[in-house]
Amino acid sequence: MTKNEDIPAGENPGDPALRTSLETYFSFLRDISTETRDPALSRMAGYAYGYATAKLEDGDAAAAAKQLAWLVREAARYEEAAGYPGVPRTGRTTGP
Repeated sequence: MTKNEDIPAGENPGDPALRTSLETYFSFLRDISTETRDPALSRMAGYAYGYATAKLEDGDAAAAAKQLAWLVREAARYEEAAGYPGVPRTGRTTGP
């Protein structure tokens, strides 16, 4: 069971668009860290992704979104690289 006992382990109650964005940015940073031979970036991206997915499983999308924001900021350092994912899609809209 997850921290939230109402949600069985393995079920994903989180925002699917948020999960997709997390996966996209994590994959991009993992690939960049391999190309640049930067194990620290790989480790930090892995920690951020793992924490975010755990928070999604616990039903805490806000904490997961904070980790996505970190992944996006790190990815922006490599915006000229092939495969840069661009602006994340979280399924949320602004305005009326």
